Parts: sequence; structure tokens; C-alpha cells
Amino acid sequence: MSRICKKKPAVCTDEPLSNSTICQKMALLRNIFCTAYGPTGRLKQIHNHIGGHVLTTSTSSALLKRVDMSEPLLKMISTAVQHHTARYSDSGLFMGILMLRLIENTQKYNLRTAAAAKVYKHIVEECNVYLKGDSCGCKVPVDFSRCDSFIALARSMIASKPACMLNSKEAQHISSLIAQAFLYSIPCNSSGVTCFGRTVTIGIEGLSVSDSSIFPGLLVDVPELMDLKRLGSGPFKAVVFNVSLSGDISEFEDVVLEIHRGVDPERDLLLLLLKLGEQVVKDKVRLFACQKVVHPILQHYLRKHGVIVIERLGLALIEPFVQITGAQAVASLYSSVPAEAYGIVKGLCFQSCGSRELLQLLPSKDAAVSTMVLCHRNETMLEELKMTCQRAEHVLRLTLREPYALLGGGCTETLLATHITHMNQSKAATIAAALCISQSEFLMAIKAFCSSLQSVALSLEHDGQDCLIDLTYAHRWVSDTYSKTCGCGLVEDRSDLEKTLLNTACHTFSPVSLEHTDNQPRILDSFSAKLNALNVAVEMANFVLDVKYIIKDIN
Repeated sequence: MSRICKKKPAVCTDEPLSNSTICQKMALLRNIFCTAYGPTGRLKQIHNHIGGHVLTTSTSSALLKRVDMSEPLLKMISTAVQHHTARYSDSGLFMGILMLRLIENTQKYNLRTAAAAKVYKHIVEECNVYLKGDSCGCKVPVDFSRCDSFIALARSMIASKPACMLNSKEAQHISSLIAQAFLYSIPCNSSGVTCFGRTVTIGIEGLSVSDSSIFPGLLVDVPELMDLKRLGSGPFKAVVFNVSLSGDISEFEDVVLEIHRGVDPERDLLLLLLKLGEQVVKDKVRLFACQKVVHPILQHYLRKHGVIVIERLGLALIEPFVQITGAQAVASLYSSVPAEAYGIVKGLCFQSCGSRELLQLLPSKDAAVSTMVLCHRNETMLEELKMTCQRAEHVLRLTLREPYALLGGGCTETLLATHITHMNQSKAATIAAALCISQSEFLMAIKAFCSSLQSVALSLEHDGQDCLIDLTYAHRWVSDTYSKTCGCGLVEDRSDLEKTLLNTACHTFSPVSLEHTDNQPRILDSFSAKLNALNVAVEMANFVLDVKYIIKDIN
């Protein structure tokens, strides 16, 4: 009989942000975010103590998904960042750095939690009004009649992921492919409610990045090649099954079967499969696909009658296959295939992708499905590139809802911080009275917030160069003799453009708007992603600052 252990009392931590151990862990997490931020961010390698797969990345979602955090506050911060990136695919590191800097600066300036929360909420509302307004100096409209904005947005995301290991020519090539994939995913000539199409990504290791390409339609592996000329010209009838056609009784899993004497269930299942094959051949099906395994005898029978067989299609490809063919996935082999379950493909052809020969299915209707074939030199770089391309395409889709982008390269952060400081300096007494706090507390909270924003811009530099802000347009600069433009590329340097070190004391001013310029920003950030990250970062910072006790059950 096992010994009964007495239940241990819960551990209660009072004022967790005054606990040096918790603060050290938060500072470490912030340092991980900061050192991974931007195009020159340092890579992180994650592995467990017993070996296994080593992950090399600088992406917040990949980092946080693989790092298990025992501290409740850190776990909550990590979850908030992951939820944001799951929905918006971008600005996870921006959100994490800003959130943790707000918490640190609130403590550094010895602000009351209640006062800080009121001011931060007021400021973020001001930010929302400014960023959504027509006079915003860091917002750029996205022109849907040209691809320049799409490619710049995609290239900015690609360039910010150094683990992709791309040179400028490769980054430009991949950015163009992402823009093409986005355009392929928008249905044309459709009426009523329109849904986005799909981009299927296939990775091929060992080839150059320049070998990457995009194809309309769906590319799938086939067990063996066949002469497509025998099929004639399309369109071709197609059918797809999402149940196993292996003829194996074990597919029934935990079901108890009663088998009568003299009955061979495997033979009967095979006869059932052949009967199914006879029907699809009779119905002139030319493309037979299955999510799982197809029995070898059924495969032989179908191929003998000129049917292309695709097995082990997988759950991920069932939906795009259905979308491209208009077929209905058949879920039973015990009844005949209904006529409405059949679909159509416009044409079939083989595409050579490295050492692989893939079958290309061309859509017969306005099915907005494409396949992006990504190539890279090794598995680590390929996985990072695949994830980045998928997220970049999602960011482009967000522009359809809000057709704007924000200036990248830290310029949005410096411009926004300058605007907030200037806007609130003259009316500090009025706003402080409305918030029921002292004027000194209000000004200190403004300083803490703007310093946190500028710290995000400072985090872009990892090579020891000074970060500067110009005192005219409030854009971010690097003290590099070869750099002739600001961080986003919109402002050109000139001799009379006064600059000062970023995050140091300077006079307040209203940033001059660049209305009459032919320059186009080289680096853009997602408007929707960054705006949401800004709001959630402030909300979470206020929440963490308000935590007074952490009660942990250790049983």
C-alpha cells in the first residue's frame, strides 16, 4: 500500500515585480527578443538536454513555441505574443520588446501602477487616432494597381529573418514569388461572397534559392510517371477519397468484428475495392486520389485502364484538391460514388523540380490555388524560409482589409514617440487633471512610454553603431558613412539635417510631413499587425503591472 503524502500548501508570491529573480527572468526574455530583432538580429539555437532536433531561428513564434517557461508572468507574456502572431503573423518581437520595456520603465521611473496604466491607456488611444487618421506621417497607402508595395512588404519580412540566409538578389526573387502567390490566391470573376484561395508550399532541399518558383494549380507527388498523351486533351474527371482504401481490417481500429465460418473479410474488402474501381472506370474518371493508402491491386487495375492514381495525399492537401477540382471527398467505400461527388481538372502535366517529378493539376474553374516550390541549401534554412513565406503571404492578405503599411526600419517608432511627446507637452496639465493624477506623474509616464517605443527602434542595431533621430522628420538613422537614407529609405541625408542620439534628451518638435517627395520607402511593416501589437503590448503591460500576488499550487 502506497504511503499517503500530506498535501503541500500553495506558494504565494507577494508583489512579483519586486522579486529580483522574476525581474531577472523578464530582463533575460527581453534581451532574447531584442537581440533577435531586425535584419541583423542574432540567431538563437534551441535544443533539449538529451539531444534531438536543434532549431535555429530568430522568429518569435518559433522561439516561444519551443521554450517552456515555468514563471507564470513570463508564460502569460509568451502566450499573448503567440496569440498575436497566430492571428497577424508579424510584429511578435516588436510587441514583446515594447511590453517588457513598458514594465521596466514604469519601475525605473518609480511610477504608481494606477497612474501609469491611465496614461498608457490614454496614449495608446491617441496613437490609434493618429495612425488611423489622414494626417499620419508614418502610414503609406498600398496601391493595388501596382506590385511595388506588395513586394516591399514581403521583402521587409524576408529581410527581418536572418535565419533564411538570403542575399539581396535571392530576397528580391522570393519577395516577387510571395507577391505572385498572394495575387494567385485572389479569385477573379466571382460574384457574391468570395473566399481566399490557397497557396500550397513544397520544400526542396539542396537546390539554390533561385530555383524556387510558383505554379498555378496544385503540384502533387505520384508513385510512378505515366504517358499523359494517352489521356488525350482535358478536361478530366476526378474523384477523391478521404478514407483508407488499403483493404486492411486494422483500419477499423477498436471495432469488434464477428466473422462467420468460411468468410474471408480481406478478400471481400478487396472485391469491394475492385467493384469501386470498376465504377470509376465506367464513369470515365481519369484522376483518382486518396488521402490515405490505396491497395496495390486496385492501383494496378486503375492504371491498367488509364487512370492516374495519387495515394497518401495527406490531410493538408485534401482541401486544396477539393477546391481546385470541385469534387466532394467520398467518405465511404461501401456505396457507389454519387455523380455530384466527381470533380474536373482542366489539364495535367509533369513539372521537374530538382530531382522530383510532380504532377500539376490545372484548375478548370476560378479556383485560386497555387503551389510555391521553395528551394534552399539545407533543412534549417528551408524550414525558416517556408514559415516566413507563409506568414508574409498572410500579411499581404491583411492589406485587403486595411490597405496601408507603416514605415519600417524603426522610423514609425521614432516618429510616433516624437509626435506623442509634442502633442502632450502643451496640454499636460489639462490631461493630467482629467486623469486625476499629478502633472509630474503624467509627464514621467509620457517619457516612460516614448522611451519604450524608441528602445524598440534601438533594438534594430546589433553591430555597435549609434542610432540617431533627425530633428526635422523624426526618422531613425544609423551613424554609417555609407548610409545615405533613413531606416525606411524615405528621407535622404543632407548637410543641414540636424540629428541627435536616439533616446537622449532633445527639444520637443512636431515631425514635418513628407508630402511632396518622389522617394518610395524601401522597408515597410504591416499596418494591421503593428497596430494590434501596439495595443496588446500596452494592455498586457498594464495587466502585468497590476498583478499583486502569484499563487502557485505545487502539488
